[in-house]
Amino acid sequence: MLEHAKNIVTNLIKSGKSHGILGLIQSESGVSPHVFEDEKDVDGLVLSPKWVLAKIASSILDRLPEDYRLSVICRGCDERALNELIKRNQVDGTRLNIIGLACDEDQAKACLCNAPAPSRVDIGTPVKGVDPWADPDARAFIDGDIQVRRTLWQREFEKCIKCYGCRNACPLCNCSACKLADNLWGSQGQIPADPVSFHLIRAFHLADTCVGCGACQDACPVGIPLTLLQLPMRRALDEDYGYCAGSDKVQRSPLFSNLTQGRPVGSTLPAWTDSLDTDHED
Repeated sequence: MLEHAKNIVTNLIKSGKSHGILGLIQSESGVSPHVFEDEKDVDGLVLSPKWVLAKIASSILDRLPEDYRLSVICRGCDERALNELIKRNQVDGTRLNIIGLACDEDQAKACLCNAPAPSRVDIGTPVKGVDPWADPDARAFIDGDIQVRRTLWQREFEKCIKCYGCRNACPLCNCSACKLADNLWGSQGQIPADPVSFHLIRAFHLADTCVGCGACQDACPVGIPLTLLQLPMRRALDEDYGYCAGSDKVQRSPLFSNLTQGRPVGSTLPAWTDSLDTDHED
């Protein structure tokens, strides 16, 4: 599989169809993202570990001339993230070429990913996705007794050191100025906002853009299961509106297209909203 990937990258360089190919390279200092522009570098190409490249691709295209064409070795989540960025005019899709990399079964399970392959697979063999609701550890956070869930999340949020790693790693956190770093959320000299407010507001900001890449969770130094925070909202959008973030470059978010349309008759609020209820003292 790796040799096949190297052949694809080499042929793209030789043909001149792409000015650079974004992937991972193994060097003496370890594995890191790399733009392959010279055939002599291709021997160092590796396909693991999983590394979300969408944000890096966006940054590269933003800094280089408009005629620069970039190929990206993409897992399913990377492709979905790029689709969202294209849809929201953050990336010019005409400058991109996708090299599809299918995740293996172990990676799909580790990410609780229900769509572990891109729309076109060039490298690897597609495997069946994972249902997060079938995982007992995940269900404790996203389903079941409200008080138990609330306690679990409060315990996790108390670990937060406000490093902003989740925000910085997320390919869809692309506000020019982060609203959650404003003084509105904290006094001078403090790091805004408090951890609970920060994570819940950020989760709602990303409700219709999260593609389940897990970059936020991978970046978290204290191991907060941040992907589980987004799962119920992603599921609600899918079940109520048939919307899956990043599944294509065209479908509009229901948050834009259904602003005046109420919930379908007979539908119920998703259970995850209950765990956000809090008791307020007068």
